[in-house]
Amino acid sequence: MNRIISENSSRRSTWLVAPVSAALAALCVCMSLPGLAQSTNVAPPSRLETITVFGRGPGLHEVTSESDRVGPANQPEWTTRRAFAETDIYVIPPGEIEFNQFYISSHPRHGKPENLFESEFEVGLPWRTQFDVEVNYTANSGKLEYGSTLLEIPHALADWGEIPLNPTLNGGWRFNADDPDAYFVRLLLAEEFTKRLHFGATLSYESQVGGEHETVYELNAALSYVAIDMKLTLGIEVLVEHETEREVVAGAFEWERSTTVMVGPTLPFKPTRNTHLGLVPLFGLTHDSPVAEVFVIFGIDLEFGRWKSTSEEERLRPVRRYR
Repeated sequence: MNRIISENSSRRSTWLVAPVSAALAALCVCMSLPGLAQSTNVAPPSRLETITVFGRGPGLHEVTSESDRVGPANQPEWTTRRAFAETDIYVIPPGEIEFNQFYISSHPRHGKPENLFESEFEVGLPWRTQFDVEVNYTANSGKLEYGSTLLEIPHALADWGEIPLNPTLNGGWRFNADDPDAYFVRLLLAEEFTKRLHFGATLSYESQVGGEHETVYELNAALSYVAIDMKLTLGIEVLVEHETEREVVAGAFEWERSTTVMVGPTLPFKPTRNTHLGLVPLFGLTHDSPVAEVFVIFGIDLEFGRWKSTSEEERLRPVRRYR
């Protein structure tokens, strides 16, 4: 009897020890987990930094509107090409080379009509500066005659929009074939009244350094309206020129003076983003003026490399960001 009781007690003790041992083992494991985490030095998850990939900006004329700002001077796209026939404005951006070929059919009040040609090369330089070379010649009676070569350096005083009318100073020298050379200074003005309404003006003084000392005071002004963005512009242009020259009559100096006033419509057209055509007939309003002068202009803009600004942020534009 005692042996039976002893066996039953032993079985009961074994049955109780198993779950108690399991519970103690689980408790030990739970208590050891914080220390295990600390010992492995596992850092909490963190957010990765953004990686930005940079690339060159688009070309000067790869825009959706003529009013879009381009270049380091933040100028409208329409100022980067010849906007008017005789009215110069602002400067072209660095890295751009522009070629313009003019044909002018001049019809004086007396004498035969003349065929005049101008070949103009413009190079955009840093610091809102430009270098121009212009070659003038005539073709009459099947004979080509060289007239003059003009060198000039326009410089804009500030980035576009910083000063009203965006003034640009221009100075240069004219090498004449048959007459004494001449120097000139000019003030170029330009403004964008609205995205479609554009204005330009040129004030010029030119004087020969010898001979008859011919002196020319000139004002050119133009106003244009963008009829079809990036394609067609309509406008009007005015030319006022006062000329004086010295002549020797009976052993004494006399000054001859003449005033030319011409006005007419302008019709610039852009066949492609990098080319432009212009038709500008000007009609004389004074006795000293020709009856008419018809300007036909073809121009092409070439861009060598992307423009670079002085700021790395402006020069490199973000293309895509990764996380």
